[in-house]
Amino acid sequence: MKTTRREFLKTSAAVGGGLTLEFSLAGAALAQVRAGAAPVEVTHWLVIHPDERVVIRIARSEMGQGSLTGLAQLVAEELDCDWKNVSTEFASPNEHVKRKRIWGSMSTGGSAGIRSSHDYLRKSGASAREMLVSAAAALWNVPASECSASAGVITHGPSKRTTTYGKVATAASTLEPPKEVKLKDPKDWKIAGTSPKRLDTPDKVAGKPVFAVDVQLPGMLHASIVQSPVFLGKVKSVDGAAAEKMRGVKGIVRQEGWVAVVADNWWRANEAAKKL
Repeated sequence: MKTTRREFLKTSAAVGGGLTLEFSLAGAALAQVRAGAAPVEVTHWLVIHPDERVVIRIARSEMGQGSLTGLAQLVAEELDCDWKNVSTEFASPNEHVKRKRIWGSMSTGGSAGIRSSHDYLRKSGASAREMLVSAAAALWNVPASECSASAGVITHGPSKRTTTYGKVATAASTLEPPKEVKLKDPKDWKIAGTSPKRLDTPDKVAGKPVFAVDVQLPGMLHASIVQSPVFLGKVKSVDGAAAEKMRGVKGIVRQEGWVAVVADNWWRANEAAKKL
């Protein structure tokens, strides 16, 4: 039987009605696009949809440790949006380079994801909140100081008028981000510091994320590397006669400190590497 992990999970979800939900969401999104209601990048960390969905970009790797949800909480707290409307997407490495490494460090290790980025992530959420409030104030022709935001709703105190982030996101995206912002006192946190359900779990259960192992490109080859067991060890000699005769093997690459067998899939490359 030829099936992939993702196909199996999607088929299993269909039995419980999960696939119907996926289609209904896609249909709603398609209808929104047709209506011309496009999402707006308010800052490079935040995309807000007209229907109040808030997409927070993540520049660190989620490897089961829960940092994706934690990082999103930091932004959402200072943004003061409705947590139930929050989702995430990974920042594009290509865009990162094009935009002069705008998302800062994209490395993950040593439990440093939240510790080393919480300050600028909180400031990004606070900046976006001020931009949204300023856009609403300009719409009403009132001072921004008379307006406040909570759970994605902006209120003008004296007149009690309200609007939402989704309605002013486009106008807010044209504003200059504030140079200085005031962050909340941790005692006032409502999202950060709590333990909501993790944002990455539902998609993983349904087999939706694309991992490196899932990537398949036309003509793609795979390599299995054999490295020296000694730090800074160097390759003295390689006998690849048996490996080169194995099915699917395309070649052997030798460098000073390692040797790699290249084949048409990783399993074949790894089996051949054992024969070196």
